[in-house]
Amino acid sequence: MMAIRDWGPRAALVVVLALVPLTTSNNYYMDIIVQVFMWGGAATAWNIVGGYAGQFSLGHAAFFGIGAYTSSLLFIAFGLSPWIGMLAGGALSALFALIIGYLSVRLRGPFFTLATIALAEVLQILAIYWRGLTGGGSGLLVPFTPSVAAFMFESKRTYAYVGLGFLLATLAVVHLIERSRVGYYLVAIREEEDAARALGVRVLRLKLLAIVISAFFTSLIGTFYAQYTLWVEPPYAFSLELSIQFALMVIIGGLGTWVGPLLGAALITPLNTFLRAWLGAAASGLYLVFYGLVLVLVVLFMRQGIAVETRLAFRRWVTVRGRLASR
Repeated sequence: MMAIRDWGPRAALVVVLALVPLTTSNNYYMDIIVQVFMWGGAATAWNIVGGYAGQFSLGHAAFFGIGAYTSSLLFIAFGLSPWIGMLAGGALSALFALIIGYLSVRLRGPFFTLATIALAEVLQILAIYWRGLTGGGSGLLVPFTPSVAAFMFESKRTYAYVGLGFLLATLAVVHLIERSRVGYYLVAIREEEDAARALGVRVLRLKLLAIVISAFFTSLIGTFYAQYTLWVEPPYAFSLELSIQFALMVIIGGLGTWVGPLLGAALITPLNTFLRAWLGAAASGLYLVFYGLVLVLVVLFMRQGIAVETRLAFRRWVTVRGRLASR
């Protein structure tokens, strides 16, 4: 019964998401839709390690950048299809996550967070100074050769549906994790790591598994970003700002929830885009003030995130309605 009750709303959400790109032909709004799907997928990937496992990473831009640069370099240098380069980048990110995770996953709280920040910063510095490979601070410009094999399309609507595919794939993996022993173990580790270890849960192995899966899907989104914008630069691809964005989307939407990251992306992405366009260069950086104020308000009045607070409000409404009907 629980599975049926969960699948109904989730299937309905998939149908709604599939219809969204058909609601407009305006490139400006279509770009927002593409970004919502893209960042929603990245935030969902971050949620695996940050929301379910409770490992607060602020260095996930490292895996995003690895995915973006690996596929772009393989395409530019060898003409290898980004679809293949995407998998190579995902594998490289997973390997990198396994190595770095093994060294840092024993750290807890802010110490783990600082270690992940250091990881992304080191990669950003390497990418900036390794000019012969990465293009340095100027980055790489991916030549536009539209075709399915080249992962480039002339229509933004096509990008929207490809981005939706990545988002749904990530959501499907999270759904499987939620309904498996792995998901229950990860939540146990998040809530009380020592107690979980005492009960026989293999804490280190499960933390590494969460980081590897999260890194792999974050890397795939990095490739999608590179093929959509056709430009990759280290100051952005490996930036702390990007990692914080992933985390904020999940926190606002709801940590450790299936739909929370998507809700966070659906709020933050249009807000960010509209404020930048509205304020423009005349008030450079001022949009961040409005952006921050809205985030603070959401966190203050919806502390458990939009997904959880909405669910609780709905349950309270059903309870009150049932009591009134029984009188």
